[in-house]
Amino acid sequence: MIEIEKNGHILELYIKTNEFNSLNVEFFRALRKAMDDAEKDEGVKAILLSGRNDKFFSNGFNPEIFVGKDLAEIKSVLGEALSACGKVLLANRPVVCAMNGHSMGVGAVLAIFSDYRILVEKKGRIGFPESLIGLNFPSTAGFVLKELVGIKSARELLYSGKGLKAEEAVSLGLVDDSATPEDLIAKARKWCDGFANMALESVIGIKVSLRDSQRLIANQLETRDIDLLAAAIHSANGQEGMRSILEKRRPVFR
Repeated sequence: MIEIEKNGHILELYIKTNEFNSLNVEFFRALRKAMDDAEKDEGVKAILLSGRNDKFFSNGFNPEIFVGKDLAEIKSVLGEALSACGKVLLANRPVVCAMNGHSMGVGAVLAIFSDYRILVEKKGRIGFPESLIGLNFPSTAGFVLKELVGIKSARELLYSGKGLKAEEAVSLGLVDDSATPEDLIAKARKWCDGFANMALESVIGIKVSLRDSQRLIANQLETRDIDLLAAAIHSANGQEGMRSILEKRRPVFR
């Protein structure tokens, strides 16, 4: 699910699930454990999150974990997913996300929950296509997105489901920078190197100060986010949206 490499003060996490790097429960459990381990390791001052795939950083949830499942099962899966994503958002180390390809849905949420974002040029898009498959969007992720790009741009991204090229995402402020495939990881490591000589107390303390307001929002909204998203996925339109991904066709909503 995740390849883990230690590179000096950098813990490098690489998503490796399938041809689309779509995500399931096992991935989210592995991610949570990796983030927990990083918080306990005093040798880690930065985390690099990327993917092992020529086309996809992550295409989002694997639809198979939701199709035909009852509401309780869907809520259980979402609990694991939101918990793991929350670990990225509220990690006590800076997270640099190097998107090696398309970053969609919950893959894009992992990106915006990171502290720094680099999107590969030409080969990558970042977007939130939930509206195209009949789903809603978690409020915590919506709050973070609005902080990054403003309410008008967030509204357009979420209602349209549009995927942005690297230069569009940089211009909007959704990502910090772009890079060629050859330079992507090197550039991400260079950002991580900025923390190498800092006192660990400074690294942790500053990260906490930047995220504490979002921590309060996340803690208040987690249960509501799970309930509302589970209801949308379990609905007839949500199930149609998930099946349409598996069947590689456009959904037909009621």
